[in-house]
Amino acid sequence: MSVALPVAAIVFGSVTPPQDDVIDLRVHLGCTKEVSSFDCLLQNFNKKYSPGGTYPINVGDNGSISIGRGANCPLIITLRVEEIEPESTPLENYIRVRGRCWGEKLFRKVVTKTYENKKGEEIVKDLMDYYVGLSHVRNSIELVENTDTTYTLLEYENSPVWDILKYIAESADKNGVIGFDFRVAPDGKFEFFPRNSKTSPVSLSELIEVSRYS
Repeated sequence: MSVALPVAAIVFGSVTPPQDDVIDLRVHLGCTKEVSSFDCLLQNFNKKYSPGGTYPINVGDNGSISIGRGANCPLIITLRVEEIEPESTPLENYIRVRGRCWGEKLFRKVVTKTYENKKGEEIVKDLMDYYVGLSHVRNSIELVENTDTTYTLLEYENSPVWDILKYIAESADKNGVIGFDFRVAPDGKFEFFPRNSKTSPVSLSELIEVSRYS
């Protein structure tokens, strides 16, 4: 039985590097405690991907990464380029591109506001709509799921959106069980849901060779 070769489809702004230029690619998928990130090393002959080059990749570019095997290459992350680092050897030139998913928007804004008698999902939607700017609706389906918790009074002054989200996720309950998870999905949509309410059709049993948590 043959196994299809690994493939990666990468987009940085208007630039789509060919498969042969991808030397190394690592994507970290985050949820609740962190956001997703990526690290990509590209061949950069004649500085074609450098600023001012033929196909420049720039800090601030939006893009995406899809990873799979053969014809099956699902979207993994919708991203923003945050760092570009040229690398070179005596014979070859490279460029390393790093960044995070659109979840990086959760760290940009601070909130000065008072919430009175608001349910958890109302606060989360308000943060997404008026501070972060991430969509939380996919195909007319609301992705911020309801909580059973009403907050009598929450007062914030210059508080990071990320800290507020973590507090709501850690304290809100659903059907008597405390705890919600949140993430920015591969398509850039924000999801907020009760812990242990999602399942995956993919099993990693006996498949993980090395793992690292940080």
